[in-house]
Amino acid sequence: MTLPTIIISTRAALKAVPPSIRDAALGVGASKMQSVFHHVLPLAMPGVLTGTIIGLAQALGETAPLLLIGMVGYVATNTPDGFIDGFVSPNSAMPAQIYEWAKRADPAFYERAWGGIIILLVFLLSMNIIAIILRRKFERRW
Repeated sequence: MTLPTIIISTRAALKAVPPSIRDAALGVGASKMQSVFHHVLPLAMPGVLTGTIIGLAQALGETAPLLLIGMVGYVATNTPDGFIDGFVSPNSAMPAQIYEWAKRADPAFYERAWGGIIILLVFLLSMNIIAIILRRKFERRW
């Protein structure tokens, strides 16, 4: 679901690098691979990172409509037995778990759903902050 967004933004970022950068690298004796890895990719990296973050945010946002139209998936019902078991046992996606918690009548499940929503929100905000920091770090002027 996120691959088209990431691919389109990556292609646009690679096309945004001026051809003069490639020509200059080839003109001073760099091979095509060296010009791509040392000049083109570092200049296109902010666009690639932004597209990746947008794709992940889109995937988080589009999970709820998929659940409403009948997406069937695994929903974890038990808590893991131990710390390692939590990583190796089958788990459900957080939006699916929030949906399952929100449709229950018990108020404790509403609190769990709100906790899951807050965790997703913090995760999304941290991804965006990391993307901004990395974009500013890798951004170069030509």
